[in-house]
Amino acid sequence: MLKENELNSLIKLLKDHERRISVLEGKKIGKSKPSTHEWYKPGSTIEKIVLLIHEKFFNQPRSISEIIEKLATKDYHLGASDLTLPLRKIVRKGMLSKTKKNADGSLSKKWLYLRV
Repeated sequence: MLKENELNSLIKLLKDHERRISVLEGKKIGKSKPSTHEWYKPGSTIEKIVLLIHEKFFNQPRSISEIIEKLATKDYHLGASDLTLPLRKIVRKGMLSKTKKNADGSLSKKWLYLRV
């Protein structure tokens, strides 16, 4: 059996190791409130799409090809497969919705993305 002071010493050592590992992994300890952008990484494709949302690009229904063209004007050259998962995550977060209705009310064969 470990003595109480040995046990306390061991606990202190483990906490110190946990703190050092967290620093090496880039985690912040004791973070009181998560930031609003914590669910995506800075510079990620999701961030690029979120910026388009804030620029009101999605106030009209937009196809993936329109999104690709808009990002290309900002010198972000992505393919449709690069946007699939990020768009899905943004839709699940409730920032965009998927629809097949064009702005004029006609139906589209492809999915369109619209600001919620």
